[in-house]
Amino acid sequence: PKPPRSHYDHVTKNLVLNMDHYCPWMFNCVGFLNYRYFYNFLVFVFISMIYGVSLSFKPFLFIQGKLYHEQIRSFQEDGFTSAQHIYPYVPIPEERSAVSFTLVLCASIGIAVTTLLLFHTYLLLTAQTTIEFHSNCANKRRARQRKKKFRNPYDLGWKRNFQQIYGTGNAFFSLILPSTREPEFLPLPLPSREGLRRKDLDYREVLHSRGPMII
Repeated sequence: PKPPRSHYDHVTKNLVLNMDHYCPWMFNCVGFLNYRYFYNFLVFVFISMIYGVSLSFKPFLFIQGKLYHEQIRSFQEDGFTSAQHIYPYVPIPEERSAVSFTLVLCASIGIAVTTLLLFHTYLLLTAQTTIEFHSNCANKRRARQRKKKFRNPYDLGWKRNFQQIYGTGNAFFSLILPSTREPEFLPLPLPSREGLRRKDLDYREVLHSRGPMII
């Protein structure tokens, strides 16, 4: 039998623990060992798009307007054969397309990535994968019909859920700095010390020691 929280990926043809989805941008299936890298990828793209929008937004405002036309008239009257920057943040005619394209591209990608980042932040802090999120939504609907309350069995609280992905080190540096460190905890609802992952310990041995699990 396959381990809990594992699914078969038809693209890589592997059984993936904590499978979230297949990511074409990473050319790999996102799961237990590399979910942190995928989340960091979203964080880095989010920061990059904010930087791109902040650089291009003010020049975009001056693409058409009084200062833009005054700048063109000034370098023409002064006898320049090519466009010159006279006013700060006011683009020259050759830069208008680049400024517009940069703002539109960064803003559109930024909105999409921000939405995805917020969704995966929710998943990370509630100990869910994308696959489990959809199944848990169905379980919640069935529980409401029975006048009961569904609880995610893998949710150990937002702090421990974060540590299961990023470990017990500094949270800020874990999010910002790349690292080859593997997850410290097993993706199971185990007490703190018992949930620690050991490289010399077989995952199946832990499951066997806990007895049968119903999922």
